[in-house]
Amino acid sequence: MSGSHICLPTLAVVGLLVAGCGGGGEEDQTRSGYIAKADAICAEANAEAAAREQTFNQALKSSDLETAAEAFEEQAKQVAATLDELEGLTPPEADATTVEEIIALGRERVKVAEQAADAIASGDKDAMIAAGKKGATLAGEYDQLASGFGFDACAGLGSSDSGSGSGNTGTTGATS
Repeated sequence: MSGSHICLPTLAVVGLLVAGCGGGGEEDQTRSGYIAKADAICAEANAEAAAREQTFNQALKSSDLETAAEAFEEQAKQVAATLDELEGLTPPEADATTVEEIIALGRERVKVAEQAADAIASGDKDAMIAAGKKGATLAGEYDQLASGFGFDACAGLGSSDSGSGSGNTGTTGATS
């Protein structure tokens, strides 16, 4: 990913500082607890993403578009399942709208990743590029909102290297 994750560690720190400011009351603790539960779910998904990313990259290098598309599609399905798990958590009432926006952006990224997988499978370079551009834009919006909320692992959802920007896949980024 070109740049959408490069600043993520800084954004995550700023997001945590902002989340930590204020009353320090029960709502903040609830938010912290919610973030911890959600990030634990996302960390597991991100760990699983590493093997898929490696398979994807190797398949692309060897021009095995079918295997690359399958790896990309599997990653999209895993991210969708993770988003389903996140929806099963109850965020603090004051944060419900923001969490809904984050999940909605995540789902948009999954749709774009599925489009990218189809483009990869068919060898449609123009569609791959279009999906990549759209995925990069969505990844930036998602990462900014998620990290600003205070997420760490969930801000890098779908990327095996959540935060460093070294990979070019991270399914929901659609080869951004």
